[in-house]
Amino acid sequence: MQTMYTAMINSPVTTLASGIDTTQTTITVTDGNKLPAAPNLATLGGGESTETILYTGKTGNTLTGVTRGFQGTAKAWTTGTQIGRFFTAYDHDAFLNNINSIQAMPTAEMSRQAIINGNFDIWQRGTTATNPAHNTYPAADRWKVLVDGSGFPSSIVHSRQSLTPGDIPGAYYFYRVAPNGAGTAPDLYRLTQLVEHGTRYLCGAGKKVTISFWARSSIANKRIGVYLIQGYGTGGSPSAAENINGYNWTLTNEWKKYTATFTTNTLGKTFGSNNDDTLSILFGYAWNTTFMGRFGASTAENFVGAGNIDIAQVQLCAGDVDVPFQPRSFTDELVLCQRYYEKSYNYNVRPGTVDPAGMITTYASDGYIIADGGAFKVGKRITPTMAVYSPYSGTISKARRFGDSSDVAVDGFEYTSTNHAGRIYYGAGNAIPGMYQFHWTADAEL
Repeated sequence: MQTMYTAMINSPVTTLASGIDTTQTTITVTDGNKLPAAPNLATLGGGESTETILYTGKTGNTLTGVTRGFQGTAKAWTTGTQIGRFFTAYDHDAFLNNINSIQAMPTAEMSRQAIINGNFDIWQRGTTATNPAHNTYPAADRWKVLVDGSGFPSSIVHSRQSLTPGDIPGAYYFYRVAPNGAGTAPDLYRLTQLVEHGTRYLCGAGKKVTISFWARSSIANKRIGVYLIQGYGTGGSPSAAENINGYNWTLTNEWKKYTATFTTNTLGKTFGSNNDDTLSILFGYAWNTTFMGRFGASTAENFVGAGNIDIAQVQLCAGDVDVPFQPRSFTDELVLCQRYYEKSYNYNVRPGTVDPAGMITTYASDGYIIADGGAFKVGKRITPTMAVYSPYSGTISKARRFGDSSDVAVDGFEYTSTNHAGRIYYGAGNAIPGMYQFHWTADAEL
C-alpha cells in the first residue's frame, strides 16, 4: 500500500515568507494554517511550472524535513510564491494503486485480515462469562483473557451483545466487558488474540501492520490501550518474544473507530523449530505503572467505575493503510475457529449444558468403555486436549450409561489425532456392560 496524505477543503493557498534555493529543506510560509498537518504534500508555483514537496514536520508557519522535487523539479522560488495542498499526480496514483491492491486481496488472505472472529460472530463456548480465569478462552472464539495480578473489581462480566442496526456497517455483534467498579489499583487486564504464524508472514525489517477497531464506554474517561507481541515460537533456541509498544485512547459513549500502525522488525531473529510463532494483539483494560509504557501511557489505568466497555470489528492487516473491513460469512468464520476449538454439542449449546442432542453413544463390554468420538469437522492445529461431559448432568470427565440415574467417571481420551477425536476409555476394567453416552470438546488453542 502506498501512503495517502490528507487534503484540505477548497485547497487554500498561502505564500512563501522568504525566497528559497533548490536545496533548502526548511521553508517558512506566511500562514501555516492553510497547510495540513505533517507529513503531507504541498505544491509550489502555478501552471505547468510547479514543484511538489513532501514535508515531515510543521510547527506554526515553518515546514521541516522537506523533500524537494518530490514531483517535478526542485527550483529556486521567490518571496510571495504561492504554496498550497493541491491534488497531485501522486495522490491519483496512490489512490488508484491502493484500490487495485485491495481488490486483488482475497478476504481470507492474512495480509487483508489476520484476525479470526474479529467481527465477534462465533461464540462456541457460550455468550457470557463472569470473572474468567487468567489465560483462558471464556466466550468469543479465538479471544483469550489475561488477568495478571490483583486489585480487580469483584465482578467482571464478558458477554456478546447485539448492535443497533446501522451503528457499525457490516457488524451485528460486539464484545462487552462490564466491571462493577474501578477496582483497587489493578495490575494488568487484557483481551488478546494470538495470530498463528503472524510474525513470519506479517512482520519483517521495517514492515508495518495496522490495527483498527470500534469502541465505546459508558464509563466516563475510560481508556483502552493496544500493543503487539512478536513471538518466535518454541523448540530449539528461538529469539525471545518482543513487545511493540502501542497506543491508548480515552473512549466516549458513542461508537468511534480507532486505528494504529506499528513498525515490526524480525531482522536477525531466530524462529523456533516447532512451527508455532505468533503475532499477538493485546487490548488493555487496566494496567499499572510497570506496564503503562506498553500502551503508550504515562499513567496507570484502572476500570474507573462500573459500566460497560465495548469493542467491535477488530482488524489487523499488513501495511500502514486501514483497508475497509470485509465480513466473512458465518460458515467461513466458524471453519477458521474450529481449527482451534470444536465440540460435539450443537453450535448454540454451551459445553457442560444438560443436552443429549448430538451426543456420542457406544457400548461397554469386558469391563471397559472404549468409545470412538468420531472425526473432527476441521483438522486441528495440533493434537487437541479433549474433555468429556455427561449429556444428562453436564459434569466434566463423566459419561452416562443408558438407563442409569447417575454418571460414571472416565479416564479420558486416547489415540486422538489432529483429524480424529480418538476414543474415551475407562481403564479400571470394572465398567458395567451397556450403552454409554457422552459429549466432547477439542481444544487446540494457542
